[in-house]
Amino acid sequence: MALFAITFRIDYDATYDSRYESVVNAIKAESTSTYWDEPTSFFLIESGKSSAGLAESIDAASTLDGRKDLLLVINLSQRGYKPIGNVRDADLHKLMERR
Repeated sequence: MALFAITFRIDYDATYDSRYESVVNAIKAESTSTYWDEPTSFFLIESGKSSAGLAESIDAASTLDGRKDLLLVINLSQRGYKPIGNVRDADLHKLMERR
């Protein structure tokens, strides 16, 4: 079981509320135990999946729109990470490689 940090950005438009809620519900469903979600758009969860597997499951179970939204899953127990969607700043990849 690994610990993951998950953060996301939902582009604000007419379907913002429903997309936001679908991502939150998909993340909660992926947690194998408790979760922490006090900050806006940030979760800590446990899962037996890889970063990519977890990100893909959340994407599939939600209405995240990869053309304009962003989801980032970071494995805090290992070096894995997986972004899905519109990464605007390539420094993310540079920083993740430094871990």
